[in-house]
Amino acid sequence: MKSTLLSTICALFISIFSFGQTSTEQFETESNGSASFTDNGVIFNIISNVNTYDIQAAYPNTGWNGTASDNRYIDNSGLGNQSAGTSFSIKTTSNLFKVNRFWVYAAAGNGTLGVAGTLTITGKLSGITKFTQTKTTGFTATTGTANGYTLIDLTNLNGQNYSNIVIDQIQITAGGNFQYLALDAFTWVKDSGLVLSANDVKASKKEIKMYPNPTSGPLTIETAENSKFEVYSQSGQLVKTIETRKGVNETDISELPKGVYMVKSSSESYKIIKR
Repeated sequence: MKSTLLSTICALFISIFSFGQTSTEQFETESNGSASFTDNGVIFNIISNVNTYDIQAAYPNTGWNGTASDNRYIDNSGLGNQSAGTSFSIKTTSNLFKVNRFWVYAAAGNGTLGVAGTLTITGKLSGITKFTQTKTTGFTATTGTANGYTLIDLTNLNGQNYSNIVIDQIQITAGGNFQYLALDAFTWVKDSGLVLSANDVKASKKEIKMYPNPTSGPLTIETAENSKFEVYSQSGQLVKTIETRKGVNETDISELPKGVYMVKSSSESYKIIKR
């Protein structure tokens, strides 16, 4: 009986749970040319993979907030800044999130709609691909419909629901003749109570392992090199700094109140429950 109960509790904590807050970023309060934006208290970075992407605010009424035209969005509209395979990501290292939907204007380099192309949507967590799908049809071909924008709905993308998958980065990559991309009305779910599965917590390009999770205080951190970790509360306050050496390090967070904390290194971040 005790074994069964313990297994059930472990399975509960290993699974991902959350208390979600859905938000739609319309970019209307963001600064023109910015490579980041803030929504619902979370800072997102715009990562330019192929071509340069940032907040565009120079062309009023060329965006789409989901129901009407608006003024600001993400795009690669700089002079000569369009090419085949254009790609960008939206990423945060301070929070985990899920994506419900967003709108994309996919066109030729000169902005012409109706050309043949594809969009590949990839969700990643700590650099590990969690899902990837390519949309090949159904793109808006005229500005008379949704101001030229196409809805990318992750609740039903190619017949699959990806809106419940926890990520820290979503990447959009064009194929075919799509060389210009604009993104608006980014609807996502903030999960301040998200807890990663054991496998996700340990997944790291630098092979960092952190356990147990949850913990009453004792915390073991295994690293492949000397590292420095900063512990942040849900409000974003730095509450503790931990320095580790290569190998197994024993530390303790018993002095912190019960709750969910973000433990960040220079390249990775982890959700830890203090119980």
